[in-house]
Amino acid sequence: MPLGGRGLSRALLALPSRGLGGTERHSAVLARALAASGVAVTVALAPPLAAGFAALLGPPPPGPGGVRLHPAPLAWEGDADPAAGIAAQAAALAAVLAGTRPDLAILPLPWPEHGLGLLRAVAEARLPALAIHHLAGRAPEPPLPEAARAVTERLAVASIRWVAVSAPVAARAAARLGLPAGRVAVVPNGVPVPPEAPGARAAARARQRGRLGLAPEARLLLFAGRLEWEKGADLLPAIATRLRAAGEATLVGLGEGSLGESLRRSEAARAAALRLPGHVEDVPDWLLAADALLLPSRLEGCPLVFLEAAARRCPVIASGDAMEAFGAEADRLAAIAPGGGVADLTGLSSIRLNDPMVASACVESAHRLALVADEAAMLRRYAALIRAALA
Repeated sequence: MPLGGRGLSRALLALPSRGLGGTERHSAVLARALAASGVAVTVALAPPLAAGFAALLGPPPPGPGGVRLHPAPLAWEGDADPAAGIAAQAAALAAVLAGTRPDLAILPLPWPEHGLGLLRAVAEARLPALAIHHLAGRAPEPPLPEAARAVTERLAVASIRWVAVSAPVAARAAARLGLPAGRVAVVPNGVPVPPEAPGARAAARARQRGRLGLAPEARLLLFAGRLEWEKGADLLPAIATRLRAAGEATLVGLGEGSLGESLRRSEAARAAALRLPGHVEDVPDWLLAADALLLPSRLEGCPLVFLEAAARRCPVIASGDAMEAFGAEADRLAAIAPGGGVADLTGLSSIRLNDPMVASACVESAHRLALVADEAAMLRRYAALIRAALA
Protein backbone atom coordinates (compact mmCIF):
# COMPACT_ATOMS: atom_id res chain seq x y z
CA MET A 1 0.00 0.00 0.00
CA PRO A 2 1.67 3.29 -1.14
CA LEU A 3 2.10 5.70 1.76
CA GLY A 4 3.89 8.39 -0.18
CA GLY A 5 2.19 11.24 -1.98
CA ARG A 6 2.68 14.57 -3.64
CA GLY A 7 5.13 16.66 -1.66
CA LEU A 8 6.54 13.75 0.35
CA SER A 9 10.06 12.66 -0.51
CA ARG A 10 11.61 12.68 2.99
CA ALA A 11 9.95 11.56 6.22
CA LEU A 12 11.26 11.56 9.76
CA LEU A 13 9.96 9.06 12.28
CA ALA A 14 10.97 10.23 15.77
CA LEU A 15 10.66 7.74 18.64
CA PRO A 16 10.71 8.88 22.28
CA SER A 17 10.87 5.23 23.38
CA ARG A 18 13.02 3.76 26.13
CA GLY A 19 12.42 0.16 25.04
CA LEU A 20 11.07 -1.97 22.22
CA GLY A 21 7.49 -3.20 22.17
CA GLY A 22 4.26 -2.83 20.24
CA THR A 23 4.73 0.89 19.53
CA GLU A 24 8.10 0.23 17.96
CA ARG A 25 6.90 -2.79 15.95
CA HIS A 26 4.07 -0.67 14.56
CA SER A 27 6.57 2.10 13.76
CA ALA A 28 8.78 -0.34 11.87
CA VAL A 29 5.79 -1.34 9.70
CA LEU A 30 5.11 2.32 8.84
CA ALA A 31 8.79 2.98 8.08
CA ARG A 32 8.99 -0.01 5.73
CA ALA A 33 5.76 0.94 3.97
CA LEU A 34 6.95 4.52 3.44
CA ALA A 35 10.28 3.30 2.09
CA ALA A 36 8.53 0.87 -0.25
CA SER A 37 6.53 3.85 -1.57
CA GLY A 38 9.75 5.64 -2.56
CA VAL A 39 10.09 7.87 0.51
CA ALA A 40 13.49 8.34 2.12
CA VAL A 41 12.80 7.59 5.79
CA THR A 42 14.95 8.60 8.73
CA VAL A 43 14.18 6.94 12.06
CA ALA A 44 15.53 8.96 14.98
CA LEU A 45 15.72 7.03 18.25
CA ALA A 46 17.80 6.52 21.37
CA PRO A 47 21.18 4.92 20.54
CA PRO A 48 20.64 1.77 22.69
CA LEU A 49 17.53 0.91 20.63
CA ALA A 50 19.14 1.10 17.20
CA ALA A 51 20.17 -2.54 16.84
CA GLY A 52 16.85 -3.86 18.10
CA PHE A 53 14.86 -1.56 15.84
CA ALA A 54 16.98 -2.61 12.87
CA ALA A 55 15.96 -6.20 13.59
CA LEU A 56 12.28 -5.14 13.63
CA LEU A 57 12.74 -3.51 10.22
CA GLY A 58 14.13 -6.69 8.70
CA PRO A 59 15.69 -6.70 5.22
CA PRO A 60 15.43 -3.51 3.15
CA PRO A 61 12.04 -3.25 1.45
CA PRO A 62 11.87 -3.22 -2.35
CA GLY A 63 11.49 0.16 -3.99
CA PRO A 64 13.48 3.35 -4.47
CA GLY A 65 13.14 4.58 -0.89
CA GLY A 66 15.10 3.44 2.12
CA VAL A 67 15.24 3.57 5.91
CA ARG A 68 18.17 5.15 7.73
CA LEU A 69 18.59 5.00 11.50
CA HIS A 70 19.70 8.20 13.20
CA PRO A 71 20.71 7.71 16.84
CA ALA A 72 19.65 10.75 18.88
CA PRO A 73 18.82 11.37 22.57
CA LEU A 74 15.03 11.48 22.08
CA ALA A 75 14.00 8.99 24.79
CA TRP A 76 11.71 10.62 27.36
CA GLU A 77 13.74 11.41 30.47
CA GLY A 78 11.50 13.97 32.12
CA ASP A 79 9.95 11.95 34.92
CA ALA A 80 11.88 13.77 37.65
CA ASP A 81 12.17 17.19 35.97
CA PRO A 82 9.55 17.61 33.20
CA ALA A 83 10.74 21.08 32.15
CA ALA A 84 14.30 19.85 31.61
CA GLY A 85 13.06 16.70 29.86
CA ILE A 86 10.87 18.67 27.45
CA ALA A 87 13.64 21.15 26.68
CA ALA A 88 16.25 18.43 26.08
CA GLN A 89 13.94 16.38 23.88
CA ALA A 90 12.89 19.44 21.87
CA ALA A 91 16.51 20.52 21.35
CA ALA A 92 17.55 17.04 20.26
CA LEU A 93 14.74 16.83 17.70
CA ALA A 94 15.41 20.35 16.44
CA ALA A 95 18.97 19.27 15.66
CA VAL A 96 17.70 16.19 13.80
CA LEU A 97 15.22 18.32 11.82
CA ALA A 98 17.97 20.74 10.81
CA GLY A 99 20.09 17.88 9.50
CA THR A 100 17.36 15.91 7.71
CA ARG A 101 14.87 18.60 6.53
CA PRO A 102 11.89 16.25 6.28
CA ASP A 103 8.60 17.02 4.57
CA LEU A 104 6.69 15.22 7.34
CA ALA A 105 7.37 14.10 10.90
CA ILE A 106 5.72 11.01 12.38
CA LEU A 107 5.71 10.85 16.17
CA PRO A 108 4.77 7.44 17.64
CA LEU A 109 3.91 8.11 21.28
CA PRO A 110 3.96 5.24 23.79
CA TRP A 111 2.33 7.71 26.25
CA PRO A 112 1.00 11.21 25.45
CA GLU A 113 3.37 13.13 27.73
CA HIS A 114 6.46 11.20 26.60
CA GLY A 115 6.53 13.19 23.36
CA LEU A 116 5.99 16.74 24.68
CA GLY A 117 9.44 17.87 23.59
CA LEU A 118 8.95 16.33 20.14
CA LEU A 119 5.59 18.05 19.79
CA ARG A 120 7.12 21.37 20.82
CA ALA A 121 9.90 21.00 18.24
CA VAL A 122 7.60 20.23 15.30
CA ALA A 123 5.22 23.02 16.34
CA GLU A 124 8.08 25.51 16.48
CA ALA A 125 9.34 24.30 13.09
CA ARG A 126 5.79 24.57 11.63
CA LEU A 127 6.34 21.12 10.20
CA PRO A 128 3.42 18.92 9.16
CA ALA A 129 3.28 16.00 11.56
CA LEU A 130 1.32 12.89 12.42
CA ALA A 131 1.24 12.04 16.15
CA ILE A 132 0.19 8.45 16.92
CA HIS A 133 -1.03 7.59 20.42
CA HIS A 134 -0.51 3.94 21.40
CA LEU A 135 -1.41 4.12 25.10
CA ALA A 136 -2.97 6.63 27.47
CA GLY A 137 -3.36 6.18 31.19
CA ARG A 138 -6.70 5.92 32.92
CA ALA A 139 -7.90 8.53 35.38
CA PRO A 140 -7.11 9.61 37.94
CA GLU A 141 -3.73 10.79 36.66
CA PRO A 142 -1.69 13.58 38.24
CA PRO A 143 -2.12 16.90 36.41
CA LEU A 144 0.46 17.78 33.82
CA PRO A 145 3.22 20.05 35.19
CA GLU A 146 3.29 23.69 34.14
CA ALA A 147 6.08 23.09 31.61
CA ALA A 148 3.87 20.53 29.91
CA ARG A 149 0.84 22.81 29.88
CA ALA A 150 2.92 25.45 28.10
CA VAL A 151 3.39 22.96 25.26
CA THR A 152 -0.19 21.69 25.14
CA GLU A 153 -1.57 25.23 24.82
CA ARG A 154 0.10 25.44 21.40
CA LEU A 155 -1.04 22.09 20.08
CA ALA A 156 -4.58 23.03 19.05
CA VAL A 157 -3.23 25.35 16.34
CA ALA A 158 -0.15 23.31 15.32
CA SER A 159 0.05 21.51 11.95
CA ILE A 160 -0.34 18.14 13.62
CA ARG A 161 -2.75 15.36 12.67
CA TRP A 162 -3.68 13.23 15.68
CA VAL A 163 -4.43 9.52 15.62
CA ALA A 164 -4.83 6.76 18.19
CA VAL A 165 -4.98 2.98 17.90
CA SER A 166 -8.36 2.72 19.67
CA ALA A 167 -11.30 4.90 20.64
CA PRO A 168 -10.56 4.70 24.41
CA VAL A 169 -6.95 5.75 23.83
CA ALA A 170 -8.12 8.59 21.56
CA ALA A 171 -10.47 9.96 24.22
CA ARG A 172 -7.92 9.73 27.05
CA ALA A 173 -5.05 11.17 24.97
CA ALA A 174 -7.19 14.11 23.85
CA ALA A 175 -8.17 14.82 27.45
CA ARG A 176 -4.58 14.52 28.64
CA LEU A 177 -3.25 16.98 26.03
CA GLY A 178 -6.23 19.34 26.11
CA LEU A 179 -7.25 18.67 22.52
CA PRO A 180 -10.80 19.32 21.34
CA ALA A 181 -13.12 16.31 21.56
CA GLY A 182 -13.09 14.34 18.34
CA ARG A 183 -9.76 15.80 17.18
CA VAL A 184 -8.00 12.41 17.48
CA ALA A 185 -8.80 9.98 14.64
CA VAL A 186 -8.85 6.24 15.31
CA VAL A 187 -6.87 3.80 13.16
CA PRO A 188 -6.90 0.31 14.68
CA ASN A 189 -3.77 -1.77 14.38
CA GLY A 190 -3.67 -4.45 11.71
CA VAL A 191 -1.36 -7.37 11.00
CA PRO A 192 -0.72 -9.52 7.91
CA VAL A 193 -2.90 -12.64 7.83
CA PRO A 194 -0.89 -15.62 6.56
CA PRO A 195 -2.50 -18.08 4.15
CA GLU A 196 -3.52 -21.43 5.56
CA ALA A 197 -0.61 -23.85 5.25
CA PRO A 198 -1.51 -27.55 5.55
CA GLY A 199 0.55 -29.19 8.27
CA ALA A 200 2.01 -25.92 9.59
CA ARG A 201 0.15 -26.08 12.89
CA ALA A 202 1.06 -29.70 13.60
CA ALA A 203 4.70 -29.01 12.73
CA ALA A 204 4.82 -25.95 15.01
CA ARG A 205 3.22 -27.87 17.87
CA ALA A 206 5.81 -30.62 17.60
CA ARG A 207 8.71 -28.19 17.18
CA GLN A 208 7.98 -25.96 20.18
CA ARG A 209 7.02 -28.83 22.50
CA GLY A 210 10.26 -30.54 21.55
CA ARG A 211 12.12 -27.34 22.38
CA LEU A 212 10.56 -27.40 25.86
CA GLY A 213 11.01 -31.13 26.36
CA LEU A 214 7.23 -31.68 26.51
CA ALA A 215 5.27 -34.61 25.16
CA PRO A 216 3.62 -34.04 21.76
CA GLU A 217 0.17 -34.15 23.33
CA ALA A 218 1.01 -31.75 26.20
CA ARG A 219 -1.20 -28.67 26.38
CA LEU A 220 0.51 -25.31 26.15
CA LEU A 221 -0.83 -21.92 27.23
CA LEU A 222 1.14 -18.96 25.88
CA PHE A 223 1.87 -15.43 27.13
CA ALA A 224 3.75 -13.18 24.69
CA GLY A 225 4.68 -9.62 25.63
CA ARG A 226 6.77 -7.46 27.91
CA LEU A 227 7.22 -8.94 31.37
CA GLU A 228 5.72 -5.88 33.07
CA TRP A 229 2.97 -5.15 35.58
CA GLU A 230 0.86 -3.41 32.92
CA LYS A 231 0.87 -6.62 30.88
CA GLY A 232 -0.23 -8.69 33.89
CA ALA A 233 3.04 -10.64 33.89
CA ASP A 234 3.06 -10.69 37.71
CA LEU A 235 0.05 -13.06 37.55
CA LEU A 236 1.88 -15.73 35.55
CA PRO A 237 3.41 -17.76 38.43
CA ALA A 238 0.08 -18.19 40.26
CA ILE A 239 -1.76 -19.12 37.06
CA ALA A 240 0.99 -21.55 36.05
CA THR A 241 0.97 -23.21 39.48
CA ARG A 242 -2.81 -23.71 39.42
CA LEU A 243 -2.75 -25.11 35.89
CA ARG A 244 0.07 -27.50 36.75
CA ALA A 245 -1.65 -28.67 39.97
CA ALA A 246 -4.80 -29.50 37.99
CA GLY A 247 -2.78 -31.23 35.27
CA GLU A 248 -4.13 -28.76 32.72
CA ALA A 249 -1.17 -27.20 30.87
CA THR A 250 2.30 -25.71 30.91
CA LEU A 251 2.37 -21.91 30.76
CA VAL A 252 5.08 -20.37 28.56
CA GLY A 253 5.91 -16.66 28.94
CA LEU A 254 7.73 -15.13 25.96
CA GLY A 255 9.45 -11.78 26.37
CA GLU A 256 11.67 -9.73 28.63
CA GLY A 257 11.02 -6.89 31.03
CA SER A 258 11.46 -5.50 34.52
CA LEU A 259 9.73 -8.52 36.12
CA GLY A 260 11.83 -11.08 34.25
CA GLU A 261 14.29 -11.82 37.01
CA SER A 262 11.67 -12.18 39.75
CA LEU A 263 9.57 -14.46 37.52
CA ARG A 264 12.58 -16.68 36.88
CA ARG A 265 13.12 -16.97 40.65
CA SER A 266 9.49 -17.90 41.30
CA GLU A 267 8.54 -21.33 42.58
CA ALA A 268 6.46 -21.87 39.42
CA ALA A 269 9.51 -21.35 37.23
CA ARG A 270 11.71 -23.55 39.42
CA ALA A 271 9.08 -26.31 39.20
CA ALA A 272 8.90 -25.87 35.38
CA ALA A 273 5.19 -25.02 35.55
CA LEU A 274 6.16 -21.64 34.10
CA ARG A 275 8.67 -21.65 31.24
CA LEU A 276 10.43 -18.39 30.33
CA PRO A 277 12.41 -18.66 27.09
CA GLY A 278 12.99 -14.87 27.00
CA HIS A 279 12.79 -12.80 23.84
CA VAL A 280 12.16 -14.91 20.73
CA GLU A 281 11.94 -14.02 17.05
CA ASP A 282 9.39 -16.71 16.15
CA VAL A 283 6.28 -15.59 18.07
CA PRO A 284 4.01 -16.52 15.11
CA ASP A 285 5.31 -20.09 15.28
CA TRP A 286 4.55 -20.21 19.01
CA LEU A 287 1.01 -18.97 18.33
CA LEU A 288 0.51 -21.85 15.91
CA ALA A 289 1.91 -24.23 18.51
CA ALA A 290 -0.15 -23.00 21.48
CA ASP A 291 -3.53 -24.31 22.58
CA ALA A 292 -4.44 -20.76 23.61
CA LEU A 293 -2.97 -17.29 24.19
CA LEU A 294 -3.25 -15.72 27.66
CA LEU A 295 -3.64 -11.93 27.61
CA PRO A 296 -3.95 -10.71 31.23
CA SER A 297 -3.04 -7.06 30.60
CA ARG A 298 -4.20 -4.23 32.82
CA LEU A 299 -3.75 -1.67 30.03
CA GLU A 300 -3.61 -2.10 26.25
CA GLY A 301 -4.05 0.11 23.22
CA CYS A 302 -4.91 -2.21 20.36
CA PRO A 303 -2.97 -5.40 21.19
CA LEU A 304 -0.90 -6.66 18.29
CA VAL A 305 -0.42 -10.07 19.88
CA PHE A 306 -4.19 -10.61 19.99
CA LEU A 307 -4.41 -9.76 16.29
CA GLU A 308 -1.52 -12.10 15.48
CA ALA A 309 -3.26 -14.87 17.43
CA ALA A 310 -6.52 -14.15 15.62
CA ALA A 311 -4.75 -14.31 12.27
CA ARG A 312 -3.55 -17.82 13.15
CA ARG A 313 -6.80 -19.04 14.73
CA CYS A 314 -5.24 -19.31 18.18
CA PRO A 315 -7.91 -19.01 20.93
CA VAL A 316 -7.46 -16.12 23.36
CA ILE A 317 -8.22 -15.89 27.10
CA ALA A 318 -8.05 -12.26 28.19
CA SER A 319 -8.79 -9.75 30.89
CA GLY A 320 -11.46 -7.16 30.16
CA ASP A 321 -8.83 -4.41 30.15
CA ALA A 322 -6.73 -6.23 27.55
CA MET A 323 -9.62 -6.19 25.06
CA GLU A 324 -10.87 -2.66 25.80
CA ALA A 325 -10.12 -1.55 22.23
CA PHE A 326 -12.82 -3.83 20.84
CA GLY A 327 -15.66 -2.52 23.00
CA ALA A 328 -18.87 -4.54 22.97
CA GLU A 329 -17.38 -6.91 20.38
CA ALA A 330 -14.74 -8.25 22.80
CA ASP A 331 -16.92 -11.10 24.05
CA ARG A 332 -17.28 -12.40 20.48
CA LEU A 333 -13.52 -12.42 19.96
CA ALA A 334 -12.09 -13.98 23.13
CA ALA A 335 -12.91 -15.58 26.46
CA ILE A 336 -13.09 -12.57 28.78
CA ALA A 337 -12.39 -12.52 32.52
CA PRO A 338 -13.76 -9.02 33.30
CA GLY A 339 -11.83 -8.57 36.53
CA GLY A 340 -8.65 -10.12 35.17
CA GLY A 341 -7.84 -11.97 38.41
CA VAL A 342 -5.85 -15.18 38.78
CA ALA A 343 -8.86 -17.36 39.63
CA ASP A 344 -11.00 -16.13 36.74
CA LEU A 345 -8.20 -16.33 34.17
CA THR A 346 -7.23 -19.83 35.36
CA GLY A 347 -10.83 -21.03 35.32
CA LEU A 348 -11.42 -19.75 31.80
CA SER A 349 -8.13 -21.29 30.67
CA SER A 350 -9.18 -24.68 32.05
CA ILE A 351 -12.53 -24.52 30.23
CA ARG A 352 -11.01 -23.54 26.89
CA LEU A 353 -8.14 -26.01 27.13
CA ASN A 354 -10.46 -28.91 27.96
CA ASP A 355 -13.13 -28.11 25.38
CA PRO A 356 -11.69 -26.52 22.23
CA MET A 357 -15.14 -26.52 20.62
CA VAL A 358 -16.26 -23.89 23.15
CA ALA A 359 -13.69 -21.51 21.67
CA SER A 360 -14.48 -22.18 18.01
CA ALA A 361 -17.02 -19.36 17.54
CA CYS A 362 -14.64 -16.79 19.08
CA VAL A 363 -11.75 -18.09 17.00
CA GLU A 364 -13.67 -17.68 13.75
CA SER A 365 -15.00 -14.22 14.70
CA ALA A 366 -11.48 -13.08 15.61
CA HIS A 367 -10.08 -14.48 12.37
CA ARG A 368 -12.69 -12.58 10.33
CA LEU A 369 -11.76 -9.38 12.17
CA ALA A 370 -8.08 -9.95 11.42
CA LEU A 371 -8.89 -10.43 7.73
CA VAL A 372 -11.09 -7.34 7.40
CA ALA A 373 -8.89 -5.02 9.48
CA ASP A 374 -5.50 -6.35 8.33
CA GLU A 375 -2.23 -4.50 7.86
CA ALA A 376 -3.15 -3.35 4.34
CA ALA A 377 -6.40 -1.81 5.62
CA MET A 378 -4.46 -0.02 8.37
CA LEU A 379 -1.92 1.35 5.90
CA ARG A 380 -4.67 2.66 3.61
CA ARG A 381 -6.00 4.75 6.48
CA TYR A 382 -2.54 6.05 7.35
CA ALA A 383 -2.01 6.97 3.69
CA ALA A 384 -5.15 9.14 3.82
CA LEU A 385 -3.99 10.81 7.05
CA ILE A 386 -0.55 11.51 5.59
CA ARG A 387 -2.11 13.11 2.50
CA ALA A 388 -4.30 15.27 4.74
CA ALA A 389 -1.31 16.31 6.86
CA LEU A 390 0.58 17.42 3.76
CA ALA A 391 -2.35 19.24 2.14
